Amino acid sequence: MRQSLALSCERVSAELLDHFDGVGMVRGEYVFRAAGKYPTPESVSGYLVPYLRHIAKRATGTIWYRTMEADTAECNILDGVEEIIIEPNKLLGLRGIRRARRFPEAFIAELEGIAQVRDEGADIGVLFPFVTYVDELQWAIEQTRAVIGECPMATMIEIPSLLLEVDRVVTTGVSRVVIGCNDLSSLLLGQDRTTLQPVRPVPPLLRAIERVTMVAAAAGVRTAVAGYLHPDLVAACANLGVDECVLHYSDLPELLGDQFAELPDLDVLQAIKRKTRAAIAVFEAERAAGSDPDHPQAYQTLTP
Repeated sequence: MRQSLALSCERVSAELLDHFDGVGMVRGEYVFRAAGKYPTPESVSGYLVPYLRHIAKRATGTIWYRTMEADTAECNILDGVEEIIIEPNKLLGLRGIRRARRFPEAFIAELEGIAQVRDEGADIGVLFPFVTYVDELQWAIEQTRAVIGECPMATMIEIPSLLLEVDRVVTTGVSRVVIGCNDLSSLLLGQDRTTLQPVRPVPPLLRAIERVTMVAAAAGVRTAVAGYLHPDLVAACANLGVDECVLHYSDLPELLGDQFAELPDLDVLQAIKRKTRAAIAVFEAERAAGSDPDHPQAYQTLTP
């Protein structure tokens, strides 16, 4: 089983990437959360494009960029967000491709940034997050082809509804499916994500992984697993015939040993999360106090 690297705004060296079978995921939202900016042509040009160039200079093979996957609370505090949206259940809310369909300008801005770096010679594929139905996936593919042209495309499978449509997913033209074990395990088991980290190889999740792997293999589509993975889950995936395991940069010491304990950016992911949580706390305190947070957009409350 291949092992690729997932990045969340960490800087990387060619020497580190030599240990892995490519960059299996660049989590785009962390680039924007680190900058405190929502995806716009300006923020894409200022932050995303330079980061993708940094990776492309050091990586070989396809770099898989996952488009913005942030919940509404995380988006609300980013400069340039289209509108402030308050949701009672952010996990089940306006995220990933759902949000991209509602606010396509941000999604298009990301795609235009990818197109720019691809035009410079980088091999970048597009990975679509939090897809509910095949219809959403087909929309994302159409938008990507309109902006970029033909390029490698893949989808996350992290919602049970798309898991049940995997036989249709593999006919859409994607070359890769990535099982997002964080959200999928939570939604399959009806448990809060915070109780499932790192994700362990529980039987329902293993059956889901096995089914996706079998259907995808029959169609010539590669299967990967990603998330905050327990070592036992990594081992189980190898036994199930999964093609690739995507390991988060911050998890490398725990998963692969002390040789990765001195990496320079091991705290970057947690630092960005702390920054986001602090900004959300200020935002919510201002709302509770009855004053509008520093955003010109009107509030809109969504219900499930």
